Amino acid sequence: MISVRLCGFALFLILLTSGCGSSANDQKLPVVKADGTVSIPDMDTSGLSLVFIPETENSPNGWTKVGPDGKFEVSTYESGDGAVVGTYKVIVSGGEGPMEEDDPRMARIPAEFKNRTKSSWNVEVTADPESNHFDLKI
Repeated sequence: MISVRLCGFALFLILLTSGCGSSANDQKLPVVKADGTVSIPDMDTSGLSLVFIPETENSPNGWTKVGPDGKFEVSTYESGDGAVVGTYKVIVSGGEGPMEEDDPRMARIPAEFKNRTKSSWNVEVTADPESNHFDLKI
């Protein structure tokens, strides 16, 4: 009796986790390569996290971790894959360390560049990857 219940429960879990309909991959919007640099006076920006917040409600955020020399590649679904075509506000969301907000550099970044409604970093990702290079400066 226990093995029948156990098998029934296992079957229920399999059906529950398999879902129905289309997979998440079928719902992904196409992305276009986008990259750039970020510079903040007297600061090594490597390791800072940037978030690209779309103006379009149904588009996913883009994100990146700034590399050496302030360079970055925008990611949406996978590392470096790009962003959905559209207009974005860009903010600094954190730095390095166990808790990103504990990075001492965060205190030196003006609040405007950490606020999704106030950031003056506005970028437009187009269908042409050659035009999707952004130089973000404070």
